[in-house]
Amino acid sequence: MFYQIQNDIHPITLQEFNTDILTFGIISLEELEACYENFGFSHLTVLECKNDTHQVHSGIEVYDDYHFGMITGIETRHFIRIQDRIGVYIKNNLFLIVIIEDQDDSMRGELFESLKHINLAKITLERLIYGFLERLIYNNYSTLETIETEISGHEDKINDNRLDRNFNYEITGIRKRLLLLGNYYEQLIVIGEELEENAIDIFKGENLRYFKLFINRVTRLSNNTRMLQDYCTHVRDAYHAQLDYTLNNNTKMFTVVTTIFLPLTLIVGWYGMNFTYMPELSWKYGYLFVIIISIIVAVICIIYFKKKKFM
Repeated sequence: MFYQIQNDIHPITLQEFNTDILTFGIISLEELEACYENFGFSHLTVLECKNDTHQVHSGIEVYDDYHFGMITGIETRHFIRIQDRIGVYIKNNLFLIVIIEDQDDSMRGELFESLKHINLAKITLERLIYGFLERLIYNNYSTLETIETEISGHEDKINDNRLDRNFNYEITGIRKRLLLLGNYYEQLIVIGEELEENAIDIFKGENLRYFKLFINRVTRLSNNTRMLQDYCTHVRDAYHAQLDYTLNNNTKMFTVVTTIFLPLTLIVGWYGMNFTYMPELSWKYGYLFVIIISIIVAVICIIYFKKKKFM
């Protein structure tokens, strides 16, 4: 479906398309194959839209009189995964979105939602594109805050020595989400930079600030994502350090116990030899003597280890 914008939005047919009036379209891949020649688009762009490769790293390519690019969207509300994939054509007074994969029809909704925040009487092609791109990162700050809260929760558990057996699985999931988000933002930064470059002069110079504003916003999100990746690494290192500390404490305790019983083992082995002329064998206090000696040795060892702060 194609729409013209003149103070309000009018649906039009392909035959009613006028290059002097700002127009946007949301079409399917099948519709693109039927009309790409009408707009002078290369068939190579159609083949790229039909490519099943799911790559987050995308960009905008420059052709003779139009821009073409692929945008891979991700779903961030509940969990992060690759969900949407669209092709974008930008020509003089034309912004065309080709829906390749959109599981919840979100791209169409995002575009029309962005138009609600634009004065249609003063809208430009640059403002239309910016409004749509801005919707792709809408609420992403809250997504990053949610991830930060998750990481902070794991850190609190580590500080309270409440180690979770599922920690490695959960922290790996967070790291994968941050990696996907980082790649997503890098894709959008590249798209914004290539639009700002205005290689084929289809944008007005005074309106290029919209793309600069978009780049700045995505860059801040990308920097926050990197910061969370570093935070995640720090928490993971803290977890392993806590595991090592606990293991060292347990090892130290076993070492202390072993050391205490080592002289007792020597005493037992000594008096277990049962030599014929061992005087303690015929002494009526021999058994009590060995018990007292063992207790004294054990107490001396305990006092020594406590003084050295091994216990």
